[in-house]
Amino acid sequence: MKSKRLRLHLTGIVQGVGFRPHIYRLGTDMRLSGFVCNRPDGVSIEIEGREKDLDLFVKKVRSTLPAQVIVKTFTYEEITLSDNPDARSTFEIRESPIEGSRELTIGADTATCPACLAEMNDPADRRFGYPFINCTDCGPRLTIVNDLPYDRQRTAMAPFPLCRKCQFEYDDPKSRRFHAEATACPKCGPQLNLCNAQGVTISDVNPLHLTRKLLKEGNIIALKGLGGFHLAVAADNPEAVIRLRKRKRRDGKPFAIMVKDLADAEKLAHINKTEKELLLAPARPIVLLEKRNNRNLSSAIAPGLTHYGIMLPYTPLHHLLFTEEIKVLVMTSANFSDEPICIDNREALRRLEKIADYFLLHNRDIVVRLDDSVATVINNQAQLLRRSRGYVPQSLQLKKQAPNVLALGGHLKSSLCLTKEDKALFSPHIGDLETPQARDFFHENIYLLEKITASRPKIIACDMHPDYYSSKAAKKLSEKTIIKVQHHHAHIASCMADNQISGPVLGMAMDGTGYGMDGHIWGGEFLYVEEKSFTRLGQLNYFPLPGGEKAIREPWRTGLSLLQKADPAGWLKKARNLQCAPESFSDQDLSLMLKQSVNNPLTSSLGRFFDGVAAILGFSQAIFYEGQAAIELEALATKYRQLNKTPTVAMLPWTITEEVRPESKSYCQLNLFPMVEKLAELSLEGQPRIALAALFHDSLISALMTTAEKLCARYNLDRVVLSGGCFQNRRLLQGCRQWPENNDKNNQTMTIYSHHQVPTNDGGLALGQALIAAHQMAAKSKRVS
Repeated sequence: MKSKRLRLHLTGIVQGVGFRPHIYRLGTDMRLSGFVCNRPDGVSIEIEGREKDLDLFVKKVRSTLPAQVIVKTFTYEEITLSDNPDARSTFEIRESPIEGSRELTIGADTATCPACLAEMNDPADRRFGYPFINCTDCGPRLTIVNDLPYDRQRTAMAPFPLCRKCQFEYDDPKSRRFHAEATACPKCGPQLNLCNAQGVTISDVNPLHLTRKLLKEGNIIALKGLGGFHLAVAADNPEAVIRLRKRKRRDGKPFAIMVKDLADAEKLAHINKTEKELLLAPARPIVLLEKRNNRNLSSAIAPGLTHYGIMLPYTPLHHLLFTEEIKVLVMTSANFSDEPICIDNREALRRLEKIADYFLLHNRDIVVRLDDSVATVINNQAQLLRRSRGYVPQSLQLKKQAPNVLALGGHLKSSLCLTKEDKALFSPHIGDLETPQARDFFHENIYLLEKITASRPKIIACDMHPDYYSSKAAKKLSEKTIIKVQHHHAHIASCMADNQISGPVLGMAMDGTGYGMDGHIWGGEFLYVEEKSFTRLGQLNYFPLPGGEKAIREPWRTGLSLLQKADPAGWLKKARNLQCAPESFSDQDLSLMLKQSVNNPLTSSLGRFFDGVAAILGFSQAIFYEGQAAIELEALATKYRQLNKTPTVAMLPWTITEEVRPESKSYCQLNLFPMVEKLAELSLEGQPRIALAALFHDSLISALMTTAEKLCARYNLDRVVLSGGCFQNRRLLQGCRQWPENNDKNNQTMTIYSHHQVPTNDGGLALGQALIAAHQMAAKSKRVS
């Protein structure tokens, strides 16, 4: 039968995930000739043989992909037969060309696979106890990449030439390490090094053995991991956990914990099937899990909360740290608050010298800084709250082709997004842009996105807020078209893209802060949303924030404002009886604070409303991290649910006022101040605050969804999209999502959408900005043409 030759080209996540070795084995097993190689824009295959064998080869390529491969496009064409006799008798993996149009092809870093763990724990294996074991199915990817295509010479493994045995495995198509770019062994690969706080190496000891001993003694260890350093302490040592809090200046904010295995995780938390799958996923995120009554762990790990943030080991080094005596470790990012995670040995010794007692280092560079991802499960669906290690640089498939746009996100929980063709690519989690170090990391991520996509977008999208660092940075990117996007419009567009839906929809954007079109602070919004535009259809009634940003850190200020709006005549007496304000402030001081016109901005923010209610119900007058009061209020409501109790009051009161405005035929003002008045009354009567916290959540859900029903009916909408940081509150999100099935009074069908792959908080904002900018530019092009 006559021979023919095909050229195949595949794009997607096809580099660094065992795809070339898979194709090599397939070609050699079928006795075909040709080659496979990485290219900047994907993987190229040329294959020669009989027609029926080539047809079978193509079918097998489509149907037998390695687990981590994600193919975006697959094309093939017939080409001229090779005139080289040698090339027509062999199949090979060729060296990758450097030049060419670049397609995102690199995979995410993944947890150590079972086969590597078995070898690491086998005393007869040459990699026994080796903390850098990996293969084509697991290990570092993005964190070690200097450039694409993904080949060893362009990674942090370039300084480690392979020994004879590793080179044999690397060249052997039957080996799991065939062209595994990060492969190594104790003879030729990276090594551990233990130092004291002064950076002096502790010699003549096994670094791992001594580290375990130091952890058991209560020391704080700075541990160099996959995408950065962690700070580790024994989770069952209260003094060590409190000492870490003090040194890291992390008052109140919960720590993540790492446990030895799933069985130990189940001793600490209730874990359902979906949560178990998430814990064991190759990405190994931190998963928020409901606590069990366990008295062995320090109460300082997640004070006042009902959930732990738990992750399983994801590097060989993590697995080696755990023993029968060490089963749970606090594992928190190695930095001071608002600073990015450390990645360099010298940087860590300098920045962490006043936090860590010892440093467990290694000599493999971390090229790309990646914090741990965070996820939760609500209504049996996984929801990412922080998209970073294990998920970056995986792209999100878009419903339509989009122009090349770089979106710069917001100010808090910052993350960037770059759209290219029909996909959106996210940067690693950056965090809050409060410090010079965080802002440097912000610019590192612009460079990273442009490098791995080989693109320099001409369109920049940013938030409308003039004082956000990201908005100021946009202005400095010369020769770019800058599109400013309203904060809450971006939230809803982000969730629409996450669910692959188009407008129009009713968007409910509920968060802490967003610059409004009228100059006020928005955050409790009902929006008619299409991709390129929106109309505000409703809002929470405005209330003042006494002291401006001070009110965010001191929720009692917002509590006073809500009491004053609810009861203009009696608010001060109620505030004193509820002990809502510091005693150091006189009655006159408090009255003047609420009356002043300076530094007393108006807001419709549901996030700030949560803060105020928490203050009225007796929470601490100052908070140590963003959203703390609201998170603790949710925790109280959750504890009440766990007791299976029914609130003694059916529902707190609220009202909706409808009016006609030029931009809308029906505009709804949701007045929650009667709710505040009743809560204060019930609290003064002695009702337990745990019951009032639950009652507030239930009443709020009713108020929000009744408003949504009314607006859907007025504007003939049947899809409601939920976005914004307030929907990290699982009780609020569950209640809103379940509302249609629990309250179908008028047979009105509403479909509720929320986030899954993209954070509902400001970490997902850049996706919405990018898509809005893309649609606005497309609409502009149509008008011009």
